[in-house]
Amino acid sequence: MSVRPTPDQVLALAPDRAAASAAGAAADPAAWSAAGCDDAAVWGHYIAGSSEPYEVSVELTTPAFRCTCPSRKLPCKHCLGLLLLYAHDHVATARRLNFVDVWLQRRAAREAAFRAGLEGTDDVPDETELVAPVATPPVDAPPAVEVGLDALGAGAVRAISRSDDGKAKRRTERAERMRAGLVEFDRWLVDRVRAGLAAPELAATTTWDHAAARLVDAQCGGLANRVKRVAMRVGGHSAWHEDVLEELAILHLMVQGALRTSTLPELLADGVHAATGLTTAKADVLAGVPTTATWSVLGESRTREDRITVQRTWLCSAGPGPDDAPTWAVVLSFGTISGAPDSDLFVGTDFAADVHWYPGAVPLRALVGVVHRPATPMVAAPPTRTVLQASADAGWAIAHEPWLERAPMCVQAKPVPVGNGRWVLADRTGALPLVPGCTRLAELVSISAGESLAIMGEWSIEGFAPLTVWVPVGGGAVSAVAW
Repeated sequence: MSVRPTPDQVLALAPDRAAASAAGAAADPAAWSAAGCDDAAVWGHYIAGSSEPYEVSVELTTPAFRCTCPSRKLPCKHCLGLLLLYAHDHVATARRLNFVDVWLQRRAAREAAFRAGLEGTDDVPDETELVAPVATPPVDAPPAVEVGLDALGAGAVRAISRSDDGKAKRRTERAERMRAGLVEFDRWLVDRVRAGLAAPELAATTTWDHAAARLVDAQCGGLANRVKRVAMRVGGHSAWHEDVLEELAILHLMVQGALRTSTLPELLADGVHAATGLTTAKADVLAGVPTTATWSVLGESRTREDRITVQRTWLCSAGPGPDDAPTWAVVLSFGTISGAPDSDLFVGTDFAADVHWYPGAVPLRALVGVVHRPATPMVAAPPTRTVLQASADAGWAIAHEPWLERAPMCVQAKPVPVGNGRWVLADRTGALPLVPGCTRLAELVSISAGESLAIMGEWSIEGFAPLTVWVPVGGGAVSAVAW
């Protein structure tokens, strides 16, 4: 985008209709301070309802976007609004602000270091041997951080620092090992479908355990864990064949995506890498640009994976407007059979902090960085969404990462029976089916007493699993009942 874009071209960059619609309101010149542009970028301060304006900058050539708002979407409505102002010639040429200059210099330095590293490393294949080009490193990665493998199908290595020749070689070897393991696993999936889901070997745990073990050997631990979870669905209920077939299709999608990440958008490629099992160091995550906001601890759930207990703690920050979607973050902690996961986040509390995001097309997993205000009990129920809005939010996330297994929701609804022992959470806009065998159904019905409550939970393929309910206790205060 080296020339001035048209408004239609700007709106085409929106991640969804909601962002495109909100961009029009954000394109109000009265909402901007110190807006300016030059041949390389456009920037400005968006005056929001928070105490500090949002720093917004857009690099016009790539294009690339940076905004300090808590939105998960990229580009967010502020970046799109700024570009709309620029498209309508409402932004004057000016001297760059400091935060814009620093951001562009960091991008240029990382690009130069990346290219120099490729040219100076003997372990990287010659350019004519690469099936796909090596992608540009992420905008907000630190100067010497490994950011993942670019093209597993080509065995290419995507990195910024090449100071350690042995490290570059190990990355190449791992990419080749992962690629071989993914190709072998995809053949295994084809064999399972060809033989049919009624084949006797599908009911044998050794069939799944062997496939998972091969993926672990190929350093694809994320896929291996998912295979083990799929194995638990075999024979689980009368319609398990449909569930298993759907899971096998998602596994095939993940494998094909992992073999072609060089052709995917950068954030989606990062999400595929993370889902496959390519981990990101905590230090690298904490070095990224954080989202600073007031966070509410709304829910907590635990699952067992082999000999490890995985605890998910859900944080939520309200959207800037009453109708804007909230920003969700999940913090993972782990424990053993004999020890519970260790966490200092407690359901029903608020705190102000920097939250740093793991890479992915749908940024959910995060780490808490600097805490600006210690946790205090919540004095009111959290902002809720209608069933229709919450379903649309979850649909957006699943559309961007189809392998997403859980999506957070916080709705104002009441439990309603629908027959045959099934219950839903309903409001005037729709209904969410509760997971079969919900262990806290009787308590939920008793607490609600036929009235709507603020209920937070996880949406999955099996339905909605309530985690926390806020109960009025008089005087405007609420109490969080966590399960």
